[in-house]
Amino acid sequence: MPYTADPGLADFVRELPKTETHLHIEGACPYELLRKLDPVKHARPPPFWDDSYRYRDGLHSFMPLYIEYCQDFFTSAERYHQASEIMLRNCAAQGCRYVETSFHLPTVLFMRDGGADVVRAIKSGAPRGLEVRVFAGMSHNDYAGAGRDLIEDSLKWPELDGLDLHGLEDIPLEPWTADVWARARLAGKFTKAHAGEFMGPDFVERILDEVKPQRIQHGVRSAESAATTARLINDGVALDVCPLSNVKLCVPGVTSLAAHPFRRLFDAGVTVTVNSDDPFFLGNTLSEEYYALHSVHGFTPAELGKVAANGFKVALLPEHVRKAHLADLAAYVTQAVLGK
Repeated sequence: MPYTADPGLADFVRELPKTETHLHIEGACPYELLRKLDPVKHARPPPFWDDSYRYRDGLHSFMPLYIEYCQDFFTSAERYHQASEIMLRNCAAQGCRYVETSFHLPTVLFMRDGGADVVRAIKSGAPRGLEVRVFAGMSHNDYAGAGRDLIEDSLKWPELDGLDLHGLEDIPLEPWTADVWARARLAGKFTKAHAGEFMGPDFVERILDEVKPQRIQHGVRSAESAATTARLINDGVALDVCPLSNVKLCVPGVTSLAAHPFRRLFDAGVTVTVNSDDPFFLGNTLSEEYYALHSVHGFTPAELGKVAANGFKVALLPEHVRKAHLADLAAYVTQAVLGK
């Protein structure tokens, strides 16, 4: 992505204590691991790293590329660990202190390892000092056959922190989802759902009414409705937003970063976080997301600090740990902005 920063802002963003709360591990597959797996196939950088590349059909054109590039890699818990080590090290190098990542639960159906093994493998890749929470992601139509048994079993894994409904939004929403999400919360799992990325605010409302997730992934099309925006604010539902992803995936209405509603949502009072989503397939970094907010939407360093603070406010952390991170963040921003 063509977003850079002058040395001063780059230093500020790098040292800014921050979170990453919308990161798909398969979509963050380290390129060096793919090259090691198949040096011939992956000899050249993928075309979707180009700044001008667009997924013209959204996820319908994204998913075939995932199958082409990454499906053969994620075949064991050990492979997830290898990817996690690099991915989480990169997060820490960008100033992250807390990360939420998800893996696509149905991949477990095609490996010898169990799902709980995958969760442990991902968490074991975290460098010292980085808090990591792992979510099992699943699509609207995954509750069938062995997939149903796997989803039910996942509710019993103590290592798993939550569930995330992801995939194509235009696949019909099935009744099982609300029941499973309710039982997940009773089991102490945190629940998310992708909505308002490709489908409009009416779909966000439906997800909130039926599935009742505790946080929405993307949700940017909520900005098209004053009522939906007000509901997010009044109900305290945060959006884990990925602006550069929305541009490259051609989210309706997001014809450019300038057209992205992040600023409008932020100014309205919606709790928005900024994240990188699928950095391998988008050619982006979390730091670039911050640069883009500054260069295109005019976010000041103080406002970037508020965006970072939102990440800690929604993080699944003990309250005393949350307060400590927020205090460090506030002190850092004050020193950087005011020189005090």
